[in-house]
Amino acid sequence: MPQKDTKSSLKLQESLQKAKSKLQLQQSICLKIKVTAKSGKHEFSDLMADGTIKIKLKAVRDKGKANAELIELLSDFFGVSRKNINILTGEKAAQKIIEINP
Repeated sequence: MPQKDTKSSLKLQESLQKAKSKLQLQQSICLKIKVTAKSGKHEFSDLMADGTIKIKLKAVRDKGKANAELIELLSDFFGVSRKNINILTGEKAAQKIIEINP
């Protein structure tokens, strides 16, 4: 398995920290996310050139299971309630725009 690009990994961490800081300042954030379902892991995996965050999920895209896992992952990472996370676009697609409220 090839190693992740260190620059890409650092950019991902920086992007996630900026988002976390905005939430701590009581500001809502919107994230562009690309989900890879049924990957065997659930993790933030990469930052694409356009700022989209790639996330791997264990769940399959069936009856909202992957969306539920995504919301749980984001809730845990950002320390907010699941009810404060909304899928604005892409509920049935890999590409999503997610709103997270403090």
